[in-house]
Amino acid sequence: MTPFVIMDKSLPIGRETTPLFQPPRLTYSVVIPLFNDAEILPVLHNRLQAVLQSLNESYEIIYVDDGSRDNTFDVLTSLHRSDPVHIKGIRLLRNFGQHPAVTAGFEQTSGRIVITLDSDLQNPPEELPKLLKKLDEGYDVVVGWRQVRQDSILRTWPSKFINWLISQSTGVKLHDYGSMFRVYRREVVQLLNQTREAAKFITALTSWLGVNIAEVPVKHFAPADGRSRYHFRRLFRMTMDLATGYSLVPIQMVTGIGLLMSLIGIGAGLFLLGWRIIFNVNVTGLSSFIALLLVLFGIQLAGLGIVGEYIGRIYIEVRGRPYYLIKTILETKPQ
Repeated sequence: MTPFVIMDKSLPIGRETTPLFQPPRLTYSVVIPLFNDAEILPVLHNRLQAVLQSLNESYEIIYVDDGSRDNTFDVLTSLHRSDPVHIKGIRLLRNFGQHPAVTAGFEQTSGRIVITLDSDLQNPPEELPKLLKKLDEGYDVVVGWRQVRQDSILRTWPSKFINWLISQSTGVKLHDYGSMFRVYRREVVQLLNQTREAAKFITALTSWLGVNIAEVPVKHFAPADGRSRYHFRRLFRMTMDLATGYSLVPIQMVTGIGLLMSLIGIGAGLFLLGWRIIFNVNVTGLSSFIALLLVLFGIQLAGLGIVGEYIGRIYIEVRGRPYYLIKTILETKPQ
């Protein structure tokens, strides 16, 4: 296991008093973000609790309601009343997104090992012992690799691009950076929560830390409620956030394409000039010229868009707004 030293002295006032920055009092903390999951939550909880009880260790389950518009928090409150020893509920002020919700849960963990899991049951909780067994081999983070994915091409192709992009940026080769089915040692979560980005991509940050990461193949199913949590707009936004937030690859690619197009343009110009001098032939082709201009304008606009993304990120960082805001916390009670 990698040794860790927590040396950040810039923590906001009071942050060091949150459960995360105190000695662990439990073995496992499970963090699950929720969004409009009222129907599936009881099923998820029953299956997860059965797995945790079979481990015969102390545990807590932290559900983070990320601004749901249905009665998810009412269901969560009911679950908390039935088992206040093991269930903690967090309600965010509005919908901030998956990674802010997970970060909010990280801040409240009390376990020596922290587990993250999506709410849609695409990754069955029953696979958790596989990840824990791998962690015992000395790794700092273990990722559940969705080797045979039950998703549409709309999700799998962006995931392939994300995997390639993070691998290029961090030098850490993993098959499935998009998987939220993960187990972390507490020290890693402490380091993650000391990062200052206004928009975190937890999976990329974990690789950036340089910790010892392993993958374990896990089963993957279609969403239990038949509802996809990842629509095209969200996937596009996530891809752009990752591409511009953790890598210079996009802007370097645009620069490379621009240089290549310039060389092609110069070469074509010299070729046409030589053709006219040698063969005394007037070169025509207005349509080809217009098509070439459109291609060049398209590349320029794409380049401006990518530069705009980077400038926008600088603006977001400078504003310094909170990554998330908590409205309500349902605390666990001592046994």
